[in-house]
Amino acid sequence: LALDTEFLGNLRRKCTQTDEEFAARTKSRMEEIAAVEDTINILNEDSAFDVFDRTVSTDSPAASFLQSSSIRRGASATSTKERAARTTAAAILRSAARKANLPALALLAASAQLDAFTKVKAEIDKMVAELGKQQEDEVAHRDWCIKELNANNRSTEENYDRKASLEAKIADLEKTMEELKKEIQATTEAVAEMQDQMKRASEVREAENADYQQTVTDHRITQMILAKAHDRMKQVYALLQDEPQPGAAHVALSGNHTDPGNGPARFTKYEKHGGGSRVLRMIEEVIADSKKTEDDAIASEQDLQADYEDFMKESNTAIIAYTKKVNHMTASKSQAEEDMTAAKTDLSATVSKLEELHGVLGDLKASCAFILKNFDARQAARAAEMQALREAKAILSGSQ
Repeated sequence: LALDTEFLGNLRRKCTQTDEEFAARTKSRMEEIAAVEDTINILNEDSAFDVFDRTVSTDSPAASFLQSSSIRRGASATSTKERAARTTAAAILRSAARKANLPALALLAASAQLDAFTKVKAEIDKMVAELGKQQEDEVAHRDWCIKELNANNRSTEENYDRKASLEAKIADLEKTMEELKKEIQATTEAVAEMQDQMKRASEVREAENADYQQTVTDHRITQMILAKAHDRMKQVYALLQDEPQPGAAHVALSGNHTDPGNGPARFTKYEKHGGGSRVLRMIEEVIADSKKTEDDAIASEQDLQADYEDFMKESNTAIIAYTKKVNHMTASKSQAEEDMTAAKTDLSATVSKLEELHGVLGDLKASCAFILKNFDARQAARAAEMQALREAKAILSGSQ
Protein backbone atom coordinates (compact mmCIF):
# COMPACT_ATOMS: atom_id res chain seq x y z
CA LEU A 1 0.00 0.00 0.00
CA ALA A 2 2.87 2.39 0.77
CA LEU A 3 4.44 1.74 -2.64
CA ASP A 4 1.10 2.27 -4.37
CA THR A 5 0.59 5.52 -2.48
CA GLU A 6 4.07 6.73 -3.45
CA PHE A 7 3.44 5.73 -7.08
CA LEU A 8 0.12 7.57 -7.05
CA GLY A 9 1.75 10.72 -5.65
CA ASN A 10 4.53 10.65 -8.25
CA LEU A 11 2.05 10.00 -11.04
CA ARG A 12 -0.19 12.85 -9.96
CA ARG A 13 2.79 15.25 -9.77
CA LYS A 14 3.92 14.13 -13.20
CA CYS A 15 0.42 14.50 -14.63
CA THR A 16 0.08 17.95 -13.04
CA GLN A 17 3.44 19.00 -14.49
CA THR A 18 2.47 17.62 -17.90
CA ASP A 19 -0.86 19.45 -17.78
CA GLU A 20 0.91 22.69 -16.86
CA GLU A 21 3.46 22.24 -19.64
CA PHE A 22 0.72 21.39 -22.11
CA ALA A 23 -1.26 24.45 -21.11
CA ALA A 24 1.84 26.64 -21.43
CA ARG A 25 2.69 25.11 -24.81
CA THR A 26 -0.87 25.56 -26.00
CA LYS A 27 -0.96 29.17 -24.83
CA SER A 28 2.40 29.89 -26.43
CA ARG A 29 1.36 28.19 -29.64
CA MET A 30 -1.91 30.12 -29.76
CA GLU A 31 -0.08 33.39 -29.14
CA GLU A 32 2.38 32.44 -31.87
CA ILE A 33 -0.45 31.58 -34.24
CA ALA A 34 -2.33 34.76 -33.42
CA ALA A 35 0.81 36.88 -33.79
CA VAL A 36 1.95 35.37 -37.07
CA GLU A 37 -1.36 34.77 -38.84
CA ASP A 38 -1.27 38.38 -39.91
CA THR A 39 2.32 37.88 -41.02
CA ILE A 40 1.22 34.92 -43.16
CA ASN A 41 -1.50 37.00 -44.73
CA ILE A 42 0.92 39.86 -45.36
CA LEU A 43 3.54 37.57 -46.85
CA ASN A 44 0.93 35.83 -49.01
CA GLU A 45 -0.40 39.06 -50.53
CA ASP A 46 0.27 39.60 -54.23
CA SER A 47 1.95 42.92 -53.50
CA ALA A 48 4.40 41.12 -51.23
CA PHE A 49 5.22 38.61 -53.95
CA ASP A 50 5.87 41.46 -56.40
CA VAL A 51 8.23 43.03 -53.91
CA PHE A 52 10.00 39.72 -53.34
CA ASP A 53 10.41 39.29 -57.08
CA ARG A 54 11.99 42.71 -57.35
CA THR A 55 14.28 42.10 -54.34
CA VAL A 56 15.62 38.87 -55.82
CA SER A 57 15.82 40.25 -59.41
CA THR A 58 19.27 40.70 -60.83
CA ASP A 59 18.24 44.07 -62.27
CA SER A 60 17.10 45.62 -58.99
CA PRO A 61 19.22 47.43 -56.42
CA ALA A 62 18.11 44.91 -53.82
CA ALA A 63 19.62 42.16 -55.89
CA SER A 64 22.92 43.98 -55.86
CA PHE A 65 22.70 44.19 -52.08
CA LEU A 66 21.91 40.47 -51.77
CA GLN A 67 24.73 39.62 -54.15
CA SER A 68 27.11 41.72 -52.11
CA SER A 69 25.97 40.02 -48.93
CA SER A 70 26.39 36.61 -50.50
CA ILE A 71 29.86 37.46 -51.62
CA ARG A 72 30.77 38.43 -48.06
CA ARG A 73 29.62 34.95 -46.94
CA GLY A 74 31.56 33.20 -49.63
CA ALA A 75 28.46 32.12 -51.61
CA SER A 76 27.85 32.36 -55.37
CA ALA A 77 25.78 35.11 -56.95
CA THR A 78 22.04 34.79 -57.24
CA SER A 79 20.94 33.34 -60.53
CA THR A 80 17.67 32.79 -62.28
CA LYS A 81 17.76 29.13 -61.22
CA GLU A 82 18.22 30.15 -57.62
CA ARG A 83 15.30 32.55 -57.78
CA ALA A 84 13.09 29.79 -59.17
CA ALA A 85 14.26 27.45 -56.43
CA ARG A 86 13.58 30.06 -53.79
CA THR A 87 10.12 30.70 -55.21
CA THR A 88 9.30 26.99 -55.36
CA ALA A 89 10.62 26.30 -51.87
CA ALA A 90 8.77 29.27 -50.47
CA ALA A 91 5.57 28.11 -52.15
CA ILE A 92 5.92 24.64 -50.63
CA LEU A 93 6.58 26.12 -47.21
CA ARG A 94 3.65 28.54 -47.47
CA SER A 95 1.35 25.70 -48.52
CA ALA A 96 2.47 23.63 -45.58
CA ALA A 97 2.03 26.64 -43.30
CA ARG A 98 -1.56 27.08 -44.47
CA LYS A 99 -2.43 23.41 -44.01
CA ALA A 100 -0.77 23.07 -40.62
CA ASN A 101 -1.48 26.65 -39.56
CA LEU A 102 2.15 27.00 -38.44
CA PRO A 103 3.56 30.53 -38.40
CA ALA A 104 7.12 29.20 -38.20
CA LEU A 105 6.76 27.71 -41.67
CA ALA A 106 5.39 30.97 -43.01
CA LEU A 107 8.35 32.84 -41.60
CA LEU A 108 10.68 30.23 -43.04
CA ALA A 109 8.97 30.66 -46.42
CA ALA A 110 9.76 34.38 -46.30
CA SER A 111 13.29 33.59 -45.18
CA ALA A 112 13.71 31.24 -48.14
CA GLN A 113 13.20 34.16 -50.49
CA LEU A 114 15.33 36.65 -48.56
CA ASP A 115 18.12 34.83 -46.71
CA ALA A 116 21.07 32.84 -47.97
CA PHE A 117 20.52 29.18 -48.76
CA THR A 118 22.90 28.02 -46.05
CA LYS A 119 20.98 29.82 -43.37
CA VAL A 120 17.62 28.67 -44.68
CA LYS A 121 18.72 25.05 -44.89
CA ALA A 122 20.12 25.27 -41.38
CA GLU A 123 16.78 26.58 -40.18
CA ILE A 124 15.04 23.78 -42.08
CA ASP A 125 17.30 21.17 -40.46
CA LYS A 126 16.64 22.69 -37.07
CA MET A 127 12.87 22.64 -37.57
CA VAL A 128 12.96 19.06 -38.89
CA ALA A 129 14.96 18.01 -35.83
CA GLU A 130 12.52 19.77 -33.51
CA LEU A 131 9.53 18.23 -35.26
CA GLY A 132 11.18 14.80 -35.13
CA LYS A 133 11.80 15.23 -31.42
CA GLN A 134 8.16 16.29 -30.96
CA GLN A 135 7.08 13.19 -32.89
CA GLU A 136 9.19 10.97 -30.65
CA ASP A 137 8.01 12.67 -27.46
CA GLU A 138 4.39 12.40 -28.54
CA VAL A 139 4.80 8.70 -29.38
CA ALA A 140 6.45 8.12 -26.00
CA HIS A 141 3.66 10.03 -24.27
CA ARG A 142 1.03 8.06 -26.21
CA ASP A 143 2.71 4.76 -25.32
CA TRP A 144 3.00 5.80 -21.68
CA CYS A 145 -0.69 6.75 -21.60
CA ILE A 146 -1.72 3.43 -23.13
CA LYS A 147 0.52 1.53 -20.72
CA GLU A 148 -0.74 3.39 -17.65
CA LEU A 149 -4.39 3.21 -18.72
CA ASN A 150 -4.09 -0.54 -19.33
CA ALA A 151 -2.31 -1.01 -16.01
CA ASN A 152 -4.99 1.03 -14.27
CA ASN A 153 -7.71 -1.01 -15.95
CA ARG A 154 -6.07 -4.33 -15.00
CA SER A 155 -5.50 -3.22 -11.44
CA THR A 156 -9.08 -1.96 -11.21
CA GLU A 157 -10.46 -5.27 -12.48
CA GLU A 158 -8.22 -7.23 -10.10
CA ASN A 159 -9.32 -5.13 -7.14
CA TYR A 160 -12.99 -5.41 -8.10
CA ASP A 161 -12.54 -9.18 -8.28
CA ARG A 162 -10.79 -9.11 -4.92
CA LYS A 163 -13.56 -6.95 -3.50
CA ALA A 164 -16.22 -9.42 -4.69
CA SER A 165 -14.19 -12.34 -3.32
CA LEU A 166 -13.78 -10.66 0.07
CA GLU A 167 -17.48 -9.80 0.25
CA ALA A 168 -18.36 -13.44 -0.52
CA LYS A 169 -15.82 -14.61 2.08
CA ILE A 170 -17.29 -12.29 4.70
CA ALA A 171 -20.80 -13.56 3.93
CA ASP A 172 -19.60 -17.18 4.26
CA LEU A 173 -17.80 -16.41 7.51
CA GLU A 174 -20.90 -14.73 8.93
CA LYS A 175 -22.96 -17.79 8.00
CA THR A 176 -20.35 -20.15 9.47
CA MET A 177 -20.13 -18.17 12.70
CA GLU A 178 -23.92 -18.17 13.06
CA GLU A 179 -24.09 -21.93 12.45
CA LEU A 180 -21.27 -22.57 14.91
CA LYS A 181 -22.96 -20.38 17.50
CA LYS A 182 -26.21 -22.36 17.18
CA GLU A 183 -24.37 -25.71 17.20
CA ILE A 184 -22.33 -24.74 20.27
CA GLN A 185 -25.51 -23.70 22.07
CA ALA A 186 -27.35 -26.90 21.10
CA THR A 187 -24.40 -29.11 22.14
CA THR A 188 -23.98 -27.25 25.43
CA GLU A 189 -27.68 -27.70 26.15
CA ALA A 190 -27.39 -31.41 25.30
CA VAL A 191 -24.50 -31.77 27.77
CA ALA A 192 -26.54 -29.98 30.44
CA GLU A 193 -29.51 -32.25 29.75
CA MET A 194 -27.34 -35.38 30.04
CA GLN A 195 -25.86 -34.13 33.29
CA ASP A 196 -29.37 -33.51 34.60
CA GLN A 197 -30.45 -37.01 33.54
CA MET A 198 -27.39 -38.45 35.27
CA LYS A 199 -28.28 -36.57 38.42
CA ARG A 200 -31.86 -37.84 38.32
CA ALA A 201 -30.66 -41.37 37.56
CA SER A 202 -28.35 -41.22 40.60
CA GLU A 203 -31.21 -40.07 42.78
CA VAL A 204 -33.47 -42.84 41.47
CA ARG A 205 -30.69 -45.41 41.90
CA GLU A 206 -30.12 -44.26 45.45
CA ALA A 207 -33.82 -44.60 46.23
CA GLU A 208 -33.99 -48.02 44.55
CA ASN A 209 -30.98 -49.23 46.52
CA ALA A 210 -32.52 -47.98 49.75
CA ASP A 211 -35.72 -49.89 48.93
CA TYR A 212 -33.64 -52.96 48.12
CA GLN A 213 -31.72 -52.78 51.38
CA GLN A 214 -34.96 -52.38 53.33
CA THR A 215 -36.64 -55.25 51.47
CA VAL A 216 -33.72 -57.65 52.02
CA THR A 217 -33.44 -56.67 55.66
CA ASP A 218 -37.18 -57.10 56.23
CA HIS A 219 -37.25 -60.49 54.55
CA ARG A 220 -34.21 -61.74 56.42
CA ILE A 221 -35.72 -60.66 59.72
CA THR A 222 -38.99 -62.32 58.71
CA GLN A 223 -37.11 -65.49 57.87
CA MET A 224 -35.32 -65.42 61.24
CA ILE A 225 -38.57 -64.94 63.11
CA LEU A 226 -40.32 -67.67 61.16
CA ALA A 227 -37.34 -70.02 61.56
CA LYS A 228 -37.36 -69.41 65.29
CA ALA A 229 -41.11 -70.02 65.46
CA HIS A 230 -40.77 -73.08 63.29
CA ASP A 231 -38.01 -74.46 65.51
CA ARG A 232 -39.95 -73.77 68.67
CA MET A 233 -43.13 -75.34 67.37
CA LYS A 234 -41.22 -78.26 66.02
CA GLN A 235 -39.70 -78.83 69.43
CA VAL A 236 -43.12 -78.80 71.08
CA TYR A 237 -44.68 -80.84 68.39
CA ALA A 238 -41.90 -83.47 68.62
CA LEU A 239 -42.29 -83.71 72.46
CA LEU A 240 -45.97 -84.49 72.10
CA GLN A 241 -45.18 -87.40 69.84
CA ASP A 242 -42.43 -89.02 72.08
CA GLU A 243 -43.85 -88.77 75.64
CA PRO A 244 -47.28 -89.74 77.19
CA GLN A 245 -49.35 -86.71 77.99
CA PRO A 246 -51.92 -86.29 80.72
CA GLY A 247 -55.28 -87.73 79.69
CA ALA A 248 -58.54 -86.01 79.61
CA ALA A 249 -60.99 -86.11 82.55
CA HIS A 250 -63.18 -89.20 82.82
CA VAL A 251 -66.22 -90.34 84.65
CA ALA A 252 -65.45 -92.50 87.70
CA LEU A 253 -67.62 -95.64 87.97
CA SER A 254 -68.22 -98.21 90.78
CA GLY A 255 -66.38 -96.17 93.30
CA ASN A 256 -67.19 -95.64 97.05
CA HIS A 257 -65.60 -93.94 99.88
CA THR A 258 -63.08 -96.69 100.39
CA ASP A 259 -62.69 -98.09 96.86
CA PRO A 260 -61.92 -95.98 93.80
CA GLY A 261 -63.76 -98.43 91.63
CA ASN A 262 -62.59 -98.10 87.99
CA GLY A 263 -60.88 -94.77 88.47
CA PRO A 264 -58.66 -93.27 87.39
CA ALA A 265 -59.68 -94.12 83.84
CA ARG A 266 -56.97 -95.39 81.51
CA PHE A 267 -55.92 -93.39 78.34
CA THR A 268 -56.54 -94.80 74.99
CA LYS A 269 -53.60 -95.17 72.51
CA TYR A 270 -51.98 -91.68 71.66
CA GLU A 271 -51.92 -90.57 68.01
CA LYS A 272 -50.28 -87.46 66.36
CA HIS A 273 -52.53 -84.42 65.89
CA GLY A 274 -52.90 -83.63 62.18
CA GLY A 275 -53.04 -79.79 62.57
CA GLY A 276 -49.42 -79.44 63.78
CA SER A 277 -47.99 -80.72 60.51
CA ARG A 278 -50.04 -78.21 58.50
CA VAL A 279 -48.77 -75.31 60.60
CA LEU A 280 -45.15 -76.38 60.17
CA ARG A 281 -45.59 -76.73 56.42
CA MET A 282 -47.23 -73.31 56.26
CA ILE A 283 -44.31 -71.74 58.11
CA GLU A 284 -41.85 -73.46 55.81
CA GLU A 285 -43.74 -72.20 52.74
CA VAL A 286 -43.71 -68.65 54.05
CA ILE A 287 -39.96 -68.89 54.71
CA ALA A 288 -39.41 -70.25 51.19
CA ASP A 289 -41.49 -67.44 49.67
CA SER A 290 -39.52 -64.89 51.67
CA LYS A 291 -36.20 -66.31 50.48
CA LYS A 292 -37.44 -66.25 46.89
CA THR A 293 -38.52 -62.66 47.27
CA GLU A 294 -35.10 -61.86 48.71
CA ASP A 295 -33.36 -63.58 45.81
CA ASP A 296 -35.56 -61.74 43.31
CA ALA A 297 -34.74 -58.45 45.01
CA ILE A 298 -31.02 -59.23 44.86
CA ALA A 299 -31.22 -60.15 41.17
CA SER A 300 -33.25 -57.01 40.40
CA GLU A 301 -30.77 -54.86 42.32
CA GLN A 302 -27.88 -56.32 40.37
CA ASP A 303 -29.67 -55.65 37.05
CA LEU A 304 -30.61 -52.10 38.06
CA GLN A 305 -27.05 -51.40 39.23
CA ALA A 306 -25.61 -52.75 35.97
CA ASP A 307 -28.05 -50.63 33.92
CA TYR A 308 -27.19 -47.59 36.01
CA GLU A 309 -23.47 -48.11 35.56
CA ASP A 310 -23.89 -48.60 31.80
CA PHE A 311 -26.02 -45.46 31.60
CA MET A 312 -23.48 -43.42 33.57
CA LYS A 313 -20.60 -44.76 31.49
CA GLU A 314 -22.35 -43.99 28.19
CA SER A 315 -23.38 -40.56 29.45
CA ASN A 316 -19.85 -39.72 30.56
CA THR A 317 -18.49 -40.87 27.20
CA ALA A 318 -21.05 -38.74 25.37
CA ILE A 319 -20.31 -35.72 27.57
CA ILE A 320 -16.58 -36.05 26.88
CA ALA A 321 -17.24 -36.27 23.13
CA TYR A 322 -19.65 -33.31 23.23
CA THR A 323 -17.18 -31.28 25.28
CA LYS A 324 -14.43 -31.93 22.73
CA LYS A 325 -16.87 -30.99 19.99
CA VAL A 326 -17.75 -27.74 21.75
CA ASN A 327 -14.05 -26.94 22.23
CA HIS A 328 -13.37 -27.62 18.55
CA MET A 329 -16.33 -25.50 17.42
CA THR A 330 -15.32 -22.71 19.80
CA ALA A 331 -11.81 -22.72 18.30
CA SER A 332 -13.30 -22.72 14.79
CA LYS A 333 -15.56 -19.82 15.73
CA SER A 334 -12.60 -17.87 17.11
CA GLN A 335 -10.64 -18.53 13.92
CA ALA A 336 -13.63 -17.44 11.86
CA GLU A 337 -13.81 -14.22 13.86
CA GLU A 338 -10.11 -13.58 13.22
CA ASP A 339 -10.60 -14.31 9.52
CA MET A 340 -13.60 -11.96 9.53
CA THR A 341 -11.53 -9.14 11.01
CA ALA A 342 -8.74 -9.71 8.47
CA ALA A 343 -11.24 -9.90 5.58
CA LYS A 344 -12.92 -6.66 6.62
CA THR A 345 -9.52 -4.97 6.88
CA ASP A 346 -8.58 -6.25 3.42
CA LEU A 347 -11.95 -5.13 2.05
CA SER A 348 -11.47 -1.63 3.44
CA ALA A 349 -7.98 -1.47 1.91
CA THR A 350 -9.32 -2.75 -1.42
CA VAL A 351 -12.07 -0.13 -1.48
CA SER A 352 -9.45 2.56 -0.74
CA LYS A 353 -7.29 1.16 -3.55
CA LEU A 354 -10.22 1.34 -5.95
CA GLU A 355 -10.82 4.95 -4.98
CA GLU A 356 -7.14 5.71 -5.62
CA LEU A 357 -7.29 3.95 -8.99
CA HIS A 358 -10.37 5.98 -9.89
CA GLY A 359 -8.52 9.19 -9.04
CA VAL A 360 -5.50 8.09 -11.09
CA LEU A 361 -7.78 7.27 -13.99
CA GLY A 362 -9.23 10.78 -13.86
CA ASP A 363 -5.72 12.27 -13.94
CA LEU A 364 -4.74 9.96 -16.81
CA LYS A 365 -7.78 10.94 -18.82
CA ALA A 366 -7.06 14.62 -18.26
CA SER A 367 -3.47 14.13 -19.40
CA CYS A 368 -4.03 11.61 -22.17
CA ALA A 369 -7.48 12.15 -23.64
CA PHE A 370 -6.41 14.88 -26.09
CA ILE A 371 -3.28 13.16 -27.31
CA LEU A 372 -4.99 9.77 -27.71
CA LYS A 373 -7.89 11.30 -29.58
CA ASN A 374 -5.75 13.43 -31.92
CA PHE A 375 -2.59 11.34 -32.08
CA ASP A 376 -2.92 10.14 -35.66
CA ALA A 377 -3.94 13.54 -36.97
CA ARG A 378 -1.11 15.30 -35.11
CA GLN A 379 1.44 12.75 -36.27
CA ALA A 380 0.25 13.02 -39.85
CA ALA A 381 0.29 16.82 -39.78
CA ARG A 382 3.75 16.94 -38.27
CA ALA A 383 4.99 14.37 -40.78
CA ALA A 384 3.57 16.53 -43.57
CA GLU A 385 5.44 19.53 -42.15
CA MET A 386 8.66 17.56 -42.04
CA GLN A 387 8.13 16.33 -45.59
CA ALA A 388 7.50 19.87 -46.80
CA LEU A 389 10.64 21.04 -45.10
CA ARG A 390 12.68 18.24 -46.63
CA GLU A 391 11.28 19.00 -50.10
CA ALA A 392 12.09 22.69 -49.68
CA LYS A 393 15.60 21.84 -48.57
CA ALA A 394 16.00 19.44 -51.48
CA ILE A 395 14.92 22.18 -53.90
CA LEU A 396 17.30 24.68 -52.35
CA SER A 397 20.10 22.14 -52.31
CA GLY A 398 19.50 21.25 -55.95
CA SER A 399 19.76 24.87 -57.02
CA GLN A 400 23.24 25.29 -55.58
